Amino acid sequence: MGPIGSGKSTFVSHLTGAERKIGLQSCTSEIQIIKLQSPNSGYDVVFVDTPGFDDTHKSDTVILNSISDWLNETYNNQILLSGILYFRRISDNRMAGTPLKNLDMFQKLCGKKTLENVILTTTMWDEVDEFTGNAREEELKWKYWDYMLSKKSRISRFLNTRQSAWAVLDPILGSVHEERALLLQTEMGELKRCLPETSAGHGLFSTMEELLKKEQHVLRRLREE
Repeated sequence: MGPIGSGKSTFVSHLTGAERKIGLQSCTSEIQIIKLQSPNSGYDVVFVDTPGFDDTHKSDTVILNSISDWLNETYNNQILLSGILYFRRISDNRMAGTPLKNLDMFQKLCGKKTLENVILTTTMWDEVDEFTGNAREEELKWKYWDYMLSKKSRISRFLNTRQSAWAVLDPILGSVHEERALLLQTEMGELKRCLPETSAGHGLFSTMEELLKKEQHVLRRLREE
């Protein structure tokens, strides 16, 4: 998961040149299900490449709805995730308002217990010098990712190679990793909440409502004038 253009699909393409889509036909085509074989363990690994947030063509509400539908369907089929990679470009020199909101939404989607299964994956290291990259990584650690790291999330660098991509996955594939339901899956599957009522959806839909009210207020003032 992560913002659009953060390197998710590039990461998968570096794992192998042979991609085979599998999975639920009822899901939107924007969610790509790819089955690969680990070169080290020989285990089959299934990747879920989700649409990126902050898309100029689709709202985050539409994207979150697409992801939540897939997560809810897999949860109902008793399929849980072994780990989640959250991608962030190290080439970005700041964390603006929208990425911050998306990061907050991601944390609420996962829930406290599942953050242990998250690997915060930085990309685009070939676009910065070592000093700049290290400085930005440290800033991410103490300023933006400190809460997730306190919940045992891990940080890893993707260096744009096949070897590096599989190395990012070592914490998940190299040991017995507990599969956990995301908070969003529990809220929708067990508590039967609709997306706007979930922790991840509430803030996003509240923001949309506020923007709509402001727009309606501006329109009223224009009519009065």
